[in-house]
Amino acid sequence: MNSHIFTDEERRILEAYLTKADVDKISLSKLLNRIKTKKILFEDVFLYLQVRKTITD
Repeated sequence: MNSHIFTDEERRILEAYLTKADVDKISLSKLLNRIKTKKILFEDVFLYLQVRKTITD
């Protein structure tokens, strides 16, 4: 199991995007496209959150 989803650089780009800071549009576009098209990633994150909630309650 991986210990992270995004690299440090990808995290920096996404955080800048969310805070409306200047961001490299090409890098952002690539990341957003990957997020939109990789459905299994969303399912894995959702599953992780469900399991995590059961072990922290």
